[in-house]
Amino acid sequence: MFNIEIAGQMAAWFLGKIPGKSIHSLKLIKLLYLAERCFIERYGYPTLGDKLVSTPRGPILEGTLNYMKGYGTSNNGWNMWISPIKNREVSLTREYKSEDLDLLSDVSLETLAEVWHRFSDMKLLEISDYIRQNCPECKNPANSSFEITYEKLLMVLGYSEERAKKDAVEFEAWREMRRTFFS
Repeated sequence: MFNIEIAGQMAAWFLGKIPGKSIHSLKLIKLLYLAERCFIERYGYPTLGDKLVSTPRGPILEGTLNYMKGYGTSNNGWNMWISPIKNREVSLTREYKSEDLDLLSDVSLETLAEVWHRFSDMKLLEISDYIRQNCPECKNPANSSFEITYEKLLMVLGYSEERAKKDAVEFEAWREMRRTFFS
C-alpha cells in the first residue's frame, strides 16, 4: 500500500537540498518517480508502493500527485512536510533534521542521493527528455493516461515474464498487507 508520509519525507529530502526550499511540482514528481523506479531496479521492490501512471506530461505517482494538489485530509503525512501546489511549485512546510526523516531507510536515502546527484541540475524539460529516452515503460498516451503496472516495469527492467508476474503479485500482496495493518 502507498504510504503518503514516506512520499512526504522523500519530497522533503529533495527540497532540503534546494536553497529556496521550493521546486516546480512536475520536476519533483519526476524525481520521485525516478527514485521509485531506481529503488525497484536496485532492490526488487517498491519503497512507496504508489500507483505508477504514464501521462502526456510523463510518468507520475498518482497518490503523491493527488496529495500534492491538496486532496486528502488536512492532517496527513504529505502536508506535514510539503505545501500544496501554488504557482506550479511546492515547498517545505517546516525545517527538519535528518533524524526527522525516520521512515526513510539507509538504502532509500542512498537512492535519493543518487537520483539527486544525477538529475538535480537538469531542467524539467531535460528530465522529461531523459525519461522519454531511457524509461520505455513511459510511452506517451496522447490525451489519455495508463497505469504502468509493476509487472510491466519489472519486464522493462529485465525480469522474465514469469518472474515479473510473480513479483508483481507479491507487490500487490505487500500493498494489501500494509493497507490492512496500517490503515
